[in-house]
Amino acid sequence: MSNILEQAKTASQEKNWSLVNQYLQQFLLASQKTRVDLLENADLDIAIDLAITVLKNGDFQEKWDIYKLFKQIGKPAIAPLIEMVQDEDLELEKRWFVARILADFNSEEVREALKDIIISSEAEDLQEIAADTLAVLGDSAVDILTDLLAKPDSRLLATKALAKINSPSTITPLLTVVKDGNYEVRKNAITALSNYYDSRLPFVLISALKDTVAQVRKEAVIGLSAYANLQEELGVVKLLQPLLWDINFEVCQQVAIALGKIGTNTAATALFELLKTTNVPVFLKLDAVRALGWVETQVSVEYLQSLLGDNLLVAVEHQSQIVNEIITALGKIERQELKPKATEVLIEFIRSNNSVLESVRVKNSLVLALGYLGDIRALDYLIQLLEEDDVSVRLHCIAALKQLDPERAYQQLIYLSQKANIKSELKTGIATAIAEWNY
Repeated sequence: MSNILEQAKTASQEKNWSLVNQYLQQFLLASQKTRVDLLENADLDIAIDLAITVLKNGDFQEKWDIYKLFKQIGKPAIAPLIEMVQDEDLELEKRWFVARILADFNSEEVREALKDIIISSEAEDLQEIAADTLAVLGDSAVDILTDLLAKPDSRLLATKALAKINSPSTITPLLTVVKDGNYEVRKNAITALSNYYDSRLPFVLISALKDTVAQVRKEAVIGLSAYANLQEELGVVKLLQPLLWDINFEVCQQVAIALGKIGTNTAATALFELLKTTNVPVFLKLDAVRALGWVETQVSVEYLQSLLGDNLLVAVEHQSQIVNEIITALGKIERQELKPKATEVLIEFIRSNNSVLESVRVKNSLVLALGYLGDIRALDYLIQLLEEDDVSVRLHCIAALKQLDPERAYQQLIYLSQKANIKSELKTGIATAIAEWNY
């Protein structure tokens, strides 16, 4: 035994794991300098045993340092590492760490060993570690994971592992389990397949919309929304719209989001029909309003306008929530050709003197929206709102006026401040705005 390893063994007996690591590094470096083939070095087994001891007993940093040594040792380390990961008496965290080391080798021996653990081990946590490690191996593990799909006991783990591999090579094996009897297998498969764009997938996702389990339907909705460009061929909106009325509200919410992303007038109409229905929960209506705002077409803006004017078909106590969401949606419109219409809708709403306008939150959202839209026609209405007693409303108005046209707005404020026939509340608000203008 080399003198360096003698010192390493002494350090190990003293449980000085950092020092053991230093000696092992020196041992490997000495082997390189003397050009001794590491695989033929008689002391290599001793070095590996010492490294394994550090893995079992060291703290995280000490294990991390020794991890780098295993990469240098290479193939001779595989068998003892596999033995270590199979040791059910060892703490789970340590076995997980060893499994990550094995993932760096990515050899057939490692893949087969991990497969055997999944098949034969009775420890679920160890099976999960093995499956996760196969997922880390990527494409090279797809064949083994495909084999594991054929076994009912390992199918779920294999499906989850395949789902973690971001590669088109997983599509074909995942397609084989989309109708599996275990809903978790179906859900994980559909979720994973939703990450890819492939001609085989739309009809699989369409079929999954009718799954008896809500979680599967929800994932199918997410996946199908990516195929909005096939609206004419598939009629995506027509397929999704019935699920706005799903018995599971998470599915309903996901459909609303999907329709907003699809962004067609047909999608907008589906959302509008939901919003016009009185017995739809408020939280779902809020999602639908947000989604309708994303559509950004002339039709969707007209729908938002209509919703502002028809008492919103919700209980009085929830009206300010819905109004606030509609105003926010209009204010976030980015298409330049739609901004004038959105501004008109908001100005019209101010003129309506709707009782909801008494809400400070609604006023602030309204002011912010007009500022974002940047239409100078909102100038007089924003100035008028300076008469509000609430400080936050005034400050929001000042910020919005600066967004519209700072110079023109300031000149108008100065002009109005010199007039004698304006209400005292407005005069006070204008004075505050002028004082705050340059801060």
